[in-house]
Amino acid sequence: MKEILIKCNTKAEVEINDNARINGISIALINEKGIPVARYEFESKKISNIIKLSYEANNVRIHFHGDITPSIRYELTSASSK
Repeated sequence: MKEILIKCNTKAEVEINDNARINGISIALINEKGIPVARYEFESKKISNIIKLSYEANNVRIHFHGDITPSIRYELTSASSK
């Protein structure tokens, strides 16, 4: 499974190649120190018909455009949020 690193507060697209369609992809959202703050995995069956995966990232999570949802999602939550 290929890992893709995405910086916080970015907006772009990820190209989905044949290798990703077969093995799936793992996407990590990293902060300015390179530390992962969120991680998303897409099984091959979820991205088998996709050419590009567009997204918008903020400081704590990535919002993926379209009707695709990650197979697995890990997001940190703030202890001070009420």
